[in-house]
Amino acid sequence: MVNSSPARARRRRLASAVTLMATLVLTGGCQPGGSLRPVTGKVTVDGNPLTKGMVRFIPDKEKGNTGTTESVGEIQADGTYTLYTNSKPGAPTGWYKVTVNASEVPDSSKPMTGKSLVDPKYSNAEHPLLSVEVVSSPSPGAYDLKVSSR
Repeated sequence: MVNSSPARARRRRLASAVTLMATLVLTGGCQPGGSLRPVTGKVTVDGNPLTKGMVRFIPDKEKGNTGTTESVGEIQADGTYTLYTNSKPGAPTGWYKVTVNASEVPDSSKPMTGKSLVDPKYSNAEHPLLSVEVVSSPSPGAYDLKVSSR
């Protein structure tokens, strides 16, 4: 006599699927690096703190980061930033292409005249000038970014 009914087999498959889903949720899904690591740094332009703008960390597939989600941070008045991924602080471990974007507020009568505060080449994600590895235990200043105005 076989002791396995179709209903029992379905319950076992369902239990396996629930276990797999719980494991993916608890370990950060398929994202490399799993859980998020704190990422804070300071952006300087020509040696001075950049007082506004955004930084983007884009997973660098060429260096093995197969993640699909970008991490972003707003640059504060003192030049510091903190990265967020899906509205949660931090970023998964791995290599990233980094872009920095910052512009002056344009004159309301000439909205297209906002001057970039950093060399535009720092905003090019296809050919990035900056590359950073997010690690579990970064050294002090590991996420500081130095850019130029031209």
